[in-house]
Amino acid sequence: MHKNRWAAWDRLMRALHLYTGLFLVPWMMVYAVSAFMLNHSTWFVDPPPTGPKWDPVREVEFPIDDKFPQEPDQQARAILKHLDLAGAYRITGNTAGSPMVIYRSCANGLYQIVWNRQPSRLVVQRYGPPSFYMLVNNLHYQHGYDLDGVAYRTWAIIVDVVTISTVVWIISGIYLWARRPRKRRLGGVCLAAGLLLFVGLVVALCE
Repeated sequence: MHKNRWAAWDRLMRALHLYTGLFLVPWMMVYAVSAFMLNHSTWFVDPPPTGPKWDPVREVEFPIDDKFPQEPDQQARAILKHLDLAGAYRITGNTAGSPMVIYRSCANGLYQIVWNRQPSRLVVQRYGPPSFYMLVNNLHYQHGYDLDGVAYRTWAIIVDVVTISTVVWIISGIYLWARRPRKRRLGGVCLAAGLLLFVGLVVALCE
């Protein structure tokens, strides 16, 4: 009976370890590859210039009426909808001042929209050129439930699944190691060495 109980736990841990890992392969590859590229950015991109390179996309008149919202956040949403660029964004600088600057982020690039209130005109620029480095970098930092759209919410859910699954992999990995008597000594040395190195580096980096 005792062995049967442990056998059930063994099967559960192996299943969690295996199937969550297989399902999350694309996301784990994104975070692994992007972290490596961020750590070695000079291998993949030219040294950064003195300032961002913004390429002009278009300039358009932006007529407003009495129905135009007064809150900066709602104004930014209306501007992005007008430009067919609805999605994740942030407003920089003085939101009540002129011009208003909106950054519209997406996985394959970054838009800068400048709204000059008098006269009402929109200037759209894009940070470029697009690259694989930019794509994986933006995917690496994509997060949060505060963005509208099914894709953003689904990605946020997957990020939660990735983080929870990582904890599950750690717990299940330690469990599977502990269930292998012949591996306990060497595994214990590796675990202790990793913990000591981690604590030492955290202490050093906090000084």
